[in-house]
Amino acid sequence: EVAFIRELFVYLDQKGYRYAPKPVDGLNNNLWTFHRNQYWLLTNWVKGRSPDFPRKSELMKTFRTLAKFHLHAEGFSADKVPERRIRYEQSYRLPAEYRSEIRKYVGLERFIDLCDQAEAYGHKQAVIRAIESERAAGAFCHGDYNFPNVVMDHSRHLHLIDLENASMNVRMTDLAHILYRNYPWDGEMILNGVEEYERKRSLSVEDRHLLYMLLLIPYPLIRALRKYGKKYHGHIELPSSSRLSHYANILHKLI
Repeated sequence: EVAFIRELFVYLDQKGYRYAPKPVDGLNNNLWTFHRNQYWLLTNWVKGRSPDFPRKSELMKTFRTLAKFHLHAEGFSADKVPERRIRYEQSYRLPAEYRSEIRKYVGLERFIDLCDQAEAYGHKQAVIRAIESERAAGAFCHGDYNFPNVVMDHSRHLHLIDLENASMNVRMTDLAHILYRNYPWDGEMILNGVEEYERKRSLSVEDRHLLYMLLLIPYPLIRALRKYGKKYHGHIELPSSSRLSHYANILHKLI
């Protein structure tokens, strides 16, 4: 898996992508090292700061940066990929996995309904075509694209770092993730973020159907449950059923 992550960095560099770290050989020409029970890759250090996401201009720039990364994030040879890093089928499984987690708690039935809607939508031919198209393209995703893994350099260029969670997966996973994290259940702002992304990379009809399905999944709640367990109430503002219905209606404009 360390070799896979390193090869992704090399691949992006060879394709001319300028805004990701470049791996270099370590001592004795080692491609990585093992220290304190962890593997480490050596790359150049990107000097800068995390973007200020409450500042709209920097968040919008982050959507455009993701789109430019996705223009390069395809064509990687599958024969170099560990089996557990091939995750195209994951999108189909997520609604059922999240539903099982939510059922452990009382009073969250409205979010189970969202999982049901997402699962049913995953059977649409447009979603199936989107996932198979990504598989055929050799697409890969960053896996954790949000402000901790983005650096703004002194010239205000954005660089993505840390491919620890990268996988052969649909690229819409990255876009859904940053939208969840910054605009939970805010359909209007999500549409703005998608519009900003499309300034650099157009989405196909199939991509839009897949993104719609992924955004129905209640990831913000799942993240709070996994991080805080039964104390999640103090760390997330849960929308009402009517707000969730409004959210789903706004999302429908994606398709």
